[in-house]
Amino acid sequence: MSAPVGLVVNPKSHAVQRKGSVLEAASAGIPDAHLVRAENFAALGDQIAGLARHGVRSIFIEGGDGTLHAVLTACFASQKRFSGVPEIAVLPGGSTNLTYKVCGLRAKTPEQVADYIARYRHDGASVARTHQSALRVETGELAGPAIGMLLSTGSLARVMLYTQRELHGEGARGSRAVAAAAAQFFWSPHQQYDEDGLPVLCSSRLVASSRAFRIQGDHTLSLMTPLPSLSLRLRPFWGKAAGQIAFTHAQWPIRGLRTAFLKVITGWTGAQMERHGLTSYRTDQIDLTYAGPLMLDGEILPVPADGRIRVSVTSPIRFLR
Repeated sequence: MSAPVGLVVNPKSHAVQRKGSVLEAASAGIPDAHLVRAENFAALGDQIAGLARHGVRSIFIEGGDGTLHAVLTACFASQKRFSGVPEIAVLPGGSTNLTYKVCGLRAKTPEQVADYIARYRHDGASVARTHQSALRVETGELAGPAIGMLLSTGSLARVMLYTQRELHGEGARGSRAVAAAAAQFFWSPHQQYDEDGLPVLCSSRLVASSRAFRIQGDHTLSLMTPLPSLSLRLRPFWGKAAGQIAFTHAQWPIRGLRTAFLKVITGWTGAQMERHGLTSYRTDQIDLTYAGPLMLDGEILPVPADGRIRVSVTSPIRFLR
């Protein structure tokens, strides 16, 4: 029999809370499966290391982008125990499922998942895979690299935090809620205030440098990802140089904010966005000096005391489809 599989479920993820867990329902019909309930991300590293000790070589994850970020971070930290990063399968279980939309497993019901795993364990070569690198974020405040797909700074991170706390709460979430929050900021961008008494949209200092570019000064936001698109099929990246990381930067202030927002929403981007103070590049490594909010896949990262952040890419991760 092939190696056992790991099943990681986040019972606190939005869709899992509402509908129940597909993986947990399927687990009874999967021989030699090891089920992990990711109720506390602080304990997840030990739980993932435990899967490695049991000989697991593939992990099926049900949760949102934050859950995937936590599992990938733990997998990379334990890759020596796994003899390499395990193969990953993603099921949608959260309020945002960005990576699922690009790399997700097509099985949807417990029966389909159990059948898929049986086929995968019988003949792993028969199932489809896609290879996708992730961001590798390193700071002096992190015990090891944080692994994820979407990193944001400045007002974008502030907007995400504000939206989670003030607009989403425990109610409606997901792409529609993201669109509703975006519309609210679109119509009144400077009328939303955060807990610190500052507008949610405000300036902060950023230095970003790579072989392709160097940016320094007050900025509104930056975002970076190795994925081809974001939620709502947004592609706010137009840099053409070589490199796996798509990086977009907005100066402070964004000139013609509403017009710039509409151009991003409709996909009408490119060099003409420079008139709004937005630039876009591609690269494989970025060094940041920055002391504001830093968000990776919807999870806030600790602010490094020295403000130094390095962003690079991982080796390709094998995602089961």
